[in-house]
Amino acid sequence: MAMPAPIRFVACDLDGTIIGASQRISDRTLRVFAELRSMGVVVVAATGRGPSALPDFGDTPAVDMAICSNGAVVVDQTTGVVVERNEIDGAVAASLVHDLRRKLVGSCFAWESASGYGYEDAFAFHGQMLLDSLKGAPRIDVDPRSPITKVFVAHHDLGYAALVERVRNEVSVDVEVTSAGLPFVVITAANVTKAHSLERVCAARGIGAAEVIAFGDSWNDLGMLRWAGIGVAVANANDDVKAAADARTGSVDDDGVALDLAKRFSLKGYGITNPAS
Repeated sequence: MAMPAPIRFVACDLDGTIIGASQRISDRTLRVFAELRSMGVVVVAATGRGPSALPDFGDTPAVDMAICSNGAVVVDQTTGVVVERNEIDGAVAASLVHDLRRKLVGSCFAWESASGYGYEDAFAFHGQMLLDSLKGAPRIDVDPRSPITKVFVAHHDLGYAALVERVRNEVSVDVEVTSAGLPFVVITAANVTKAHSLERVCAARGIGAAEVIAFGDSWNDLGMLRWAGIGVAVANANDDVKAAADARTGSVDDDGVALDLAKRFSLKGYGITNPAS
């Protein structure tokens, strides 16, 4: 029987996975990440957040890179340089919003690009947390001349599952439709997901899927958990993520990711009282 490949790469979602009610990454998690990096393990955050909404990773970043906006933007956290952008053509985004507004009466929109963000006033009712995270960036319109990172769609009456299905059925262009469990749907360019960007980042470093462990809690994590050699769901993950995962660990508020990694890498001094199973 072949021995499992050693873990050389950690990919970790942020909100709901290592960021909980405190809205910050715990010191224990940051210390575990930093120790893994000192051992030569690559640590990457994979998040739906845009680059401007990333959390504090410490003065010496505890992560090497951040896959942001569900894969649309990749940032080298050691330099702050954006190394990859995979955006929706501005004309496509404008057409998409126009079509959905016509076909899905009651829908409202927000959008994000490298130059700022924008939203319809009605969207604030559904996505105020998102808008708060983008404060400070310029407010922009959807411009057919400028690429868009993400389009957000909310609806006054439809719940998450129904909204996802309707948006996927109604869009007439090739895009990705997903959610992180918040009351709106996220649209990115075709083949732009956390999993696709993770695969490219790993390939550039000569790392295969079997050498990757990934952690997540929501639907936009499913692809990378399935692609990675080991996919781990935190205890508070939704049922779809738990079903897709190879393993489970403690909840976000119990530092489940840090405990799992400390156990797997035999790290000392992290208070492993509820190890991964």
